[in-house]
Amino acid sequence: MGRTSKRKVCLESQMLRKELVVQTYAAGIYARLSVGNHDGKEESIDNQIAMAKEFLKSHNDILLYDCYSDSGASGTNFERKDFQRLMQDVRMGRVNCVIVKDFSRFGRNYIETGNFVEKVFPFLGVRFISITDQYDSLRQAGSNEALSVQLKNIANELYARDVAEKAGISKRLKMERGEFVGGIAPYGYRVEKTEGKRMLVREEITGDIVKQIFHRYESGESFGAIAAWLYACRIHRPGDYKKYKTVCQEEGQKLRQWERESIRAILTNSSYMGKLVQGGKYLEEPVTVEQTHEPLVSEEIFCRVWNRMEENIKIQQRRPMRSGTLEDVFRGLLYCGECGNRLARMAGEKRVSFKETRVFVYYGCTNMRRIDEDKCGSQYITFLQLRKIIVHILQKEFSLGDIQTGQLMDFYKKEMEKKKKQIEKRKAALQKGIEGTELQNSSFYLEYRKGAISQSRFLELKTRLEQKKKQDEQKLLDCHTEWALLERQMEREIRRIRSVVACKDGTGLSAKLMQELIGKIFVYGGRKVEIVWKWNDVFWGSFGGMCNDGQYDNRNLYAVIQRR
Repeated sequence: MGRTSKRKVCLESQMLRKELVVQTYAAGIYARLSVGNHDGKEESIDNQIAMAKEFLKSHNDILLYDCYSDSGASGTNFERKDFQRLMQDVRMGRVNCVIVKDFSRFGRNYIETGNFVEKVFPFLGVRFISITDQYDSLRQAGSNEALSVQLKNIANELYARDVAEKAGISKRLKMERGEFVGGIAPYGYRVEKTEGKRMLVREEITGDIVKQIFHRYESGESFGAIAAWLYACRIHRPGDYKKYKTVCQEEGQKLRQWERESIRAILTNSSYMGKLVQGGKYLEEPVTVEQTHEPLVSEEIFCRVWNRMEENIKIQQRRPMRSGTLEDVFRGLLYCGECGNRLARMAGEKRVSFKETRVFVYYGCTNMRRIDEDKCGSQYITFLQLRKIIVHILQKEFSLGDIQTGQLMDFYKKEMEKKKKQIEKRKAALQKGIEGTELQNSSFYLEYRKGAISQSRFLELKTRLEQKKKQDEQKLLDCHTEWALLERQMEREIRRIRSVVACKDGTGLSAKLMQELIGKIFVYGGRKVEIVWKWNDVFWGSFGGMCNDGQYDNRNLYAVIQRR
């Protein structure tokens, strides 16, 4: 065997290194199944993801970061839960490659799909791959490919419109024949098939209950009084009736109070007049069919009930509204300490003199008005009382003494820099390991070319090194993600430090300040308040944070004050 020149070996080594040092992509696989499932079994979520994973096996430069899927989501818009999660990861730099089965799985809106593929993704540096369309934005950026993509997107949008139109026509025809096309029958009816049509049939017991609800409200009873009557008669709520299959409570069953909205839904449902008024996303306007099933109430009673409800709404609109009172600085933060339910904000009027009436705001647990076993024993607390307590706690907890704002900022920045240096060390070590793996792979290849090792041994070593390289690349990607999260955390905590300093004297209490400082506020009876702070353990570990058994626990960091 002839000797290989050193010059040739060096050139081969350099070429191999260039081939090995390629950009690695972090991929997000996206799958979607439409609302009406018109796409066929081959378009299932699992099949789409399996096809994308099979595609990745032949592309070593792409690593899987995560899979995203929206089941029962229309492709005509992009307001989808997991798609938004995918875009969030794209913006955070965690994903720089999006893979779909075909363009129709990504979206059926021509303009929006084209906007993402041709503008948004290129701007963010994201590679887009559609497998069955054989489209890869990294390699296909010519005019012919762009035209092909636009034509496919137009075809997908036309298909979505055609399916929606056919579904709407089918639904309208069924409704015009008097067929019930809803999913669940209204309380008081059941669905039966008669001559191949789904029809509403009256139930004796639940039908009589519906009639009683109408007559009681028409005679002047309130929603609360009707709910109390239903509870006294031990009648299950509609949801529990479907769950237990019994109208009234039996042994071993939990009886729960009827909600006001359940009673309101019954009193506003025109189906109880024997008319079928139905509509949907496929219909531009509702369809009304006269006398398709047995009515439970007359049209006259239904109209009188409706008129009374409208009159009550007008009366409520004349009452003091929350939007016209003080700013809701505790919005979304207040919880009941007894049952954990969110506190509701209410407004009322209080006469302070013969001529003057003042509006006051107070908070209370909605479960206080319940009559079943879920009734809460907490108490109301006014906005002014709560604000006074919170300001007192802030003054007590955040009395900074001689500590200056600059010292606080410097301390926190130093702590963040320590963490960043640790991440930098890990990144450098991983990058060095990846480069070393590439060099090892190159050297083994050269030994194989010279005949020093066998082909089977070379392939074994190559497989082992590629696995190690993939693991290191994934760890390196995790380091980049950790760095981005640390940057956001640093900005957030610095804003909170500034908020603490601004509130040192108890002034400037606002909704923005509360959102920056507080995670939750639990209110107990006797005006006892517990606060869960939004704060970082590093800062409070050195400046008086609470500890349990020597270990910091952010969830248990709170302040309690009993107003005397």
